[in-house]
Amino acid sequence: MFVSNHAVMKQTFFFLALFITQLIVAQDNNISAISVEKANIVYRGIQNPIKIAVPGAKSYKVTALAGLTKKDSLGNYYLNVNGVQGKTVKINIEAILENNSIINEFKEFEVRDISRRKAVMTNLYSNKIYEMTLEELEKLQVKIPVDDIAYTLPSEYSKVMSFTIKAKGYEDIWVEGDSITPKAYLVLKRLKPGNEILICHIRQYNPSQVHMARIPSLRIKLIEKNDEYYTPIPEVSTKYGNTIVYRGIKDTLEISVPNAKSFKVKGKGLKMLPDSIYVIDAGRIKKDKTYLEFEIINQNDSIIHTKQLLYVKDRDITPKKITVNGKGCSNCILKMTLQELKDAVIDITEDDEQSSLTQYQVLACNIKLSDGNNIDLNNNTITDTAFEQLSTLPENSIIELEVYHSLFRYPLNLSPLKIMIVSAN
Repeated sequence: MFVSNHAVMKQTFFFLALFITQLIVAQDNNISAISVEKANIVYRGIQNPIKIAVPGAKSYKVTALAGLTKKDSLGNYYLNVNGVQGKTVKINIEAILENNSIINEFKEFEVRDISRRKAVMTNLYSNKIYEMTLEELEKLQVKIPVDDIAYTLPSEYSKVMSFTIKAKGYEDIWVEGDSITPKAYLVLKRLKPGNEILICHIRQYNPSQVHMARIPSLRIKLIEKNDEYYTPIPEVSTKYGNTIVYRGIKDTLEISVPNAKSFKVKGKGLKMLPDSIYVIDAGRIKKDKTYLEFEIINQNDSIIHTKQLLYVKDRDITPKKITVNGKGCSNCILKMTLQELKDAVIDITEDDEQSSLTQYQVLACNIKLSDGNNIDLNNNTITDTAFEQLSTLPENSIIELEVYHSLFRYPLNLSPLKIMIVSAN
């Protein structure tokens, strides 16, 4: 049977078009969304929160070669990868769409171990030995911070369930919880300055009952109470009196350690300027918290290591409007009398509740008049000379106000403020 070249080409084109159509449909049907909070990383030893959504599907089934538990009907799951031996794990989805077609997809996650955890006492960190008085020991609290993972865990994952106290010449003291109990303190009160104790067999919160590395013991040496030599505690705050730093601006920190002979401090994005001024740039900090690490020498020349926590937040540094004497609006015309413009102060403000934290500085202004002329100001105040020029404009004239500003080294995009000069009546 003879088949023309034209027919062959037509048939080939048909199958090619069909293949491309199927490919496009397959791509369009790739509509499921699977995500972990803030990263495609899951960890052994914890319940990893997973969000799954398949828009446009009548139903779907989720499977994984790991422990996947449904939390609610909103697509929230927990993924337990304790039994996963490899470095990755997959979640598979089989979905039935509205047209009854079936799609199969998978999402791959990196599996990591949480690094070996270390116990700390209150807010003091040390790799050697702690020195403290009996009074400080009575208030001791043991924690196991988890601050090296990609998202924030519930606070119970830092919780200590129990520990044992060992002291030479005394029976071991088992303590339930994370703090010294009154019963344990009755025994510890018999110890003298110079005695050492060991806090060991520290049992951490472990709801999944996964095998975790042993928590290193803590050594404590008792010292005499001396008000002159008490443990110096760092004081850290922004110039607004809080411990929140923002991505997008450089925050100035006030850092001191009262009653310390000297101290050193380091942290991500932290820089020391002349005159002991500290500035932190949180732009590269991906987590929602960061620590400043201190090495302190107290009055009796002991070395103390401790950390101070700072919270990191995103901040929209784009201002909402230019204001004149506190008045302003976005995408509208502000009505003001000529007298209101006399000695008026021009600022940049935001509409959110944190506007007081914004460090905008208006360096210069340009006023575009309705007749096409311009008035240049070298600061943020309408001068007498500028006011005289504005006084010559007819009633209901519209002027446009532009500002040149500085927010550290970050540029801002501002729309001009339009003002109609109206009668005082």
